[in-house]
Amino acid sequence: MTKAKRALNRAHGSSPTPEKRSAPLESEEILQAIRHGRVDALVVAGEHGDQVVVLQGAENPYRVLIDAISDGAATLDSDGIVLYANKRFVEILSISQQNFIGSSLQSHFPPSGREKLENLIHGSLHSSSQEEITFDVESGRQRLIRFSLNPLRNSEHLTICVVATEMTALLEATEALKSNEESLRQLSARLLQLQDEERRRIARDLHDITGQKLAVQSMLLGRLDKASTGVDEEWHRVLAECKTLTGQLVDEIRTVSYLLHPPLLDELGLASAVQWYTEGFSRRTGIVTEADISANLPRLPPDVEVTLFRIVQESLTNVHRYSGSQKAYVHVKSTGDQITVEVGDYGRGMRPEMLNPMHGTVAPIGVGIQGMTERMRQLLGKLEITSRANEGTVVTATLPIAHLRILDSEETEDNRAGSSSDPVQSIAHKRILIADDHEMLRRGVRTLLQTELDWEICGEAVNGQEAVEKAGALHPDLVIIDIDMPVLNGLAATRQILRHRPQTKILIFTVHESDRMVKDIYATGAHGCLSKDKGAQDLLRVVKELFGNSTKSASATAPA
Repeated sequence: MTKAKRALNRAHGSSPTPEKRSAPLESEEILQAIRHGRVDALVVAGEHGDQVVVLQGAENPYRVLIDAISDGAATLDSDGIVLYANKRFVEILSISQQNFIGSSLQSHFPPSGREKLENLIHGSLHSSSQEEITFDVESGRQRLIRFSLNPLRNSEHLTICVVATEMTALLEATEALKSNEESLRQLSARLLQLQDEERRRIARDLHDITGQKLAVQSMLLGRLDKASTGVDEEWHRVLAECKTLTGQLVDEIRTVSYLLHPPLLDELGLASAVQWYTEGFSRRTGIVTEADISANLPRLPPDVEVTLFRIVQESLTNVHRYSGSQKAYVHVKSTGDQITVEVGDYGRGMRPEMLNPMHGTVAPIGVGIQGMTERMRQLLGKLEITSRANEGTVVTATLPIAHLRILDSEETEDNRAGSSSDPVQSIAHKRILIADDHEMLRRGVRTLLQTELDWEICGEAVNGQEAVEKAGALHPDLVIIDIDMPVLNGLAATRQILRHRPQTKILIFTVHESDRMVKDIYATGAHGCLSKDKGAQDLLRVVKELFGNSTKSASATAPA
């Protein structure tokens, strides 16, 4: 175009220079360029300054290009009247191109999107603007269109260039992704629930079946040892070895059962379960673990207590496996509006990719972190993990309690005991009520106690509620009761029995013997506590001590 301008200037007779001699040649070159389509426009110098002259047909290649792109393109005047639109633009709006050119763009939108578009056009008069507008078409399908508007100032009249991008497929893909994500979360929640239920079932079977049979076996071995007179030393050695192996089996079964699902969690709540677990964790791993638990920690719904306990369990497992720390701590705090569980160590810390799944790296403990995060998300809580190299890791679970139903003492006991009449108390024998949900164990205890002529088995109960009712009806001198029983657990039953008959002695006969459990047992007012694996001689001794001493506790496991 520079050559054309110089040629036109020379044609007007300006600047007589040596270049005049080459003007015909230069003009010929310009003419040939125009003929072969290599020139689209000329700059012509006139009285009112330079003007751009667009050659006829020069814009055709650009129109072909605009019509071929996948986005819609159009030009509007300042009032939104359509001056030009490519095929894709009218396809996106599902209207006829003949009726579109010369009409107002806003008129083709429903009222809900018309105001947005008018504001968008008004804003584009001064600067570029962009907006996503949703509207429904006749098929009922919701459409999402992104409009990008830019003012074109290099023209006599203000023109607005519009690019319309179809976002409907992306919107639908996003909605489908959200739906799939929610389905995966529901599936994850269900899997976590089934996992907890299966752990609970296996733990219950180990306790109720295997553990009880081993307890009976221990009692029978004790009776056999008592009756073994006149036998050789080898016989006593084998019997002693059998008793030792039975005791070891009881300990191992108890440990596995507790790790799967600690009964303390159901019976006494999160505080007791966390205290017990940290003590056992320290013994098993050698990692000194401090537990600081709020004294005012309330009983929470079972699913909440299970979730928070699993976070403590998983976090301490990671401390043992990966941190290299010799110390750890667990803090469980209750404030007016939230429960906070914090588990920390002083070890090597975690790599950044373990904390941020966006890096795409599969970390060794990634599944555990994701599981804990999902558990908290289901309860509307949050899980935060902070870690620094060689300074340790802290896992913090925060749960708002505004939406939780805090359980009172009566709800945790499930049922209250009813009142009962007072029959005449027999003074000839000491009356004993046996409460255990395992028939084999009740039979073993009955057989053992019946060897004492001054004792009378006045009744048996198969659950905690029945124990409360029979204690009120039969007025036993002693109730021997297990902790894990249906309907009403042994600790709740103990409280209710002593509330109505404080003169009755209570002996807790259980497979649980952790320090925390023993403290909680005596906190109910129970007079004695004996592990089922201690054997026949210990049971007889403890019962005799309870009958011979009306004030002090008698137990193979004394309270701390």
